[in-house]
Amino acid sequence: MSRRSVVLILIALIFIGCASTGKSVAQLEPGMTKQHVLEVLGPPADRSFRGTDEAWQYQEIAGIGQCKYTTVWISGGTLVGVSTRRGKSVAGCGLGSEPVDWSQMPLATGATHN
Repeated sequence: MSRRSVVLILIALIFIGCASTGKSVAQLEPGMTKQHVLEVLGPPADRSFRGTDEAWQYQEIAGIGQCKYTTVWISGGTLVGVSTRRGKSVAGCGLGSEPVDWSQMPLATGATHN
């Protein structure tokens, strides 16, 4: 097998792996329980806490040289929102993770700012 064929096969396998991550963010709805979010997305790569608020962070390859970072915001045990960003892949997606920015957390339905 030629070197070119091996490279093409590896590229195809990378794209197949990226398409099958199973991180179906589009299935999430505000008000879902933490357990339901876990069933849809699986365990997060990282979790952060602030009182009864939680930020679950996920990361996945989104193409050659690109990563998708998703934060799932949970308050009082229910999903209140999701935020995503894309970034460059540097030796995988883990190095592009950032600390949680709690100012990005959406308010729970019916909540007000103090």
